[in-house]
Amino acid sequence: MGQISEAEISMALNTFMYLDYKEAAEGASLREILGELEKLPAYQEGGRYYGEYTILKQASVNEEVGGMVIGNQSVDMGYDSGTAACTFMTPDKRTVYVVFRGTGDGEWPDNGIGLCSAVTTQQGRALDYFEEVVEAMGPGSSQRLVVTGHSKGGNKAQFVTMETEHQEKIAACYSVDGQGFSPEAVARWQDKYGKEGYEERTRKIKGIHGENDYVSVLGECIIPKENIRYVRTPVEKSNFAGYHDIKYLFAERKEDPETGGVITVFRGRKNQDAPGRGILGDYAAGLSCLVMALPSRQRDGCAAVVMQVMESLQGSKEGLNGEKLKLSDLSDFTFLGIPVIARSLFWDGEGKDLLGALARQDEFVDKLQRDIQLETELSLLHIWSCKLEEIAKETASLQRALWQVAGELPSYLKGGMNMYSKLRLTAETVQEMEKRAREIADAHEKIELSYGKWQQQSIEMASAAVSASKCL
Repeated sequence: MGQISEAEISMALNTFMYLDYKEAAEGASLREILGELEKLPAYQEGGRYYGEYTILKQASVNEEVGGMVIGNQSVDMGYDSGTAACTFMTPDKRTVYVVFRGTGDGEWPDNGIGLCSAVTTQQGRALDYFEEVVEAMGPGSSQRLVVTGHSKGGNKAQFVTMETEHQEKIAACYSVDGQGFSPEAVARWQDKYGKEGYEERTRKIKGIHGENDYVSVLGECIIPKENIRYVRTPVEKSNFAGYHDIKYLFAERKEDPETGGVITVFRGRKNQDAPGRGILGDYAAGLSCLVMALPSRQRDGCAAVVMQVMESLQGSKEGLNGEKLKLSDLSDFTFLGIPVIARSLFWDGEGKDLLGALARQDEFVDKLQRDIQLETELSLLHIWSCKLEEIAKETASLQRALWQVAGELPSYLKGGMNMYSKLRLTAETVQEMEKRAREIADAHEKIELSYGKWQQQSIEMASAAVSASKCL
């Protein structure tokens, strides 16, 4: 399978957390666990976890992944269902991964609190779990300790890296689509550690984000920009949840040899990196900035409504720790949250890009950068405008000649699938080509005129500047 990076191993282990298999025996290898799962319908083709299972089955061919040994499962250590975590140790015992699952039962309201408070209950429990595990395992100086998680798990992994007393033991933190923090949390860490101490901890954090992920952009990002990489996520536009689903970081869209349609398949290796955020990711980032700019209390109310809606979709009316909506939360969302969303969609550039993508594309594909400029010689533009015009004329001439030849054929060649019919069909095809050639020629002419106008304006501005300088 080839060499696999620590970051990609982290992604695979985060995928394991979504198998929701709490019966794994302590000390079992990942390959052994997958062997148990292949007998269960939920992990077979058509089953709920088949995508995640397929990724791990292929990834486990690599001994560094398949030989991983599970331990310290939070479910066996008395932690609540939201604090879903475990450790994995490499076969050579040189690296230990502490892995946190994404948002668990009842944890959505805690996500909203994390955008408004310095510390949340579930973040605190993740830290408790980490400290307990480190003290029990006592990793030595020769072992690498890696903390990782997806979505809320990524947020917890970042929080642990910033808060733990065992920070010096952490070699790296990989946050996969993990959300950011509140301004209050960032200010607390900067005050607690000072500039150098704060930066020392954040430098250990690496961000692995789907190009159109809409969760990693929430809150204030503490991950250094140079430590963030974006990964392609080929998702159908209608599958909104897929842009934050970890298995689509391993997905490929390909033609179905049986039906000829396009299907999604999952592989054991991550997708290629993307050049940056996509259209949906940019929009979500812009919306997050507007929400985070609200006063803390109103921000809290708006976040509470959104997260409680998400929790309700999971079938729960309140959070894991008894969080409930207040009338003031609904008021904040109605009078502040809805206008912010409307502004982000209809007035800001990112929102307009998103609406345009929704109208014309199957996927939120890479967009052109706004700072691209056209640089060429005006004389070359004119030459090509003339050539395109000539091509359009020649195509039109060919089309007329075909019609003329068809019309001059003797009557016995007209009728049925004969020479006359074939000539007409060819003439119609050439007519369509002439139409396309004319459209291209017209578009190029407009580019030439616009470029000439820009050039003339530049000359006029330069002349004015020279004249002004002579007057000084």
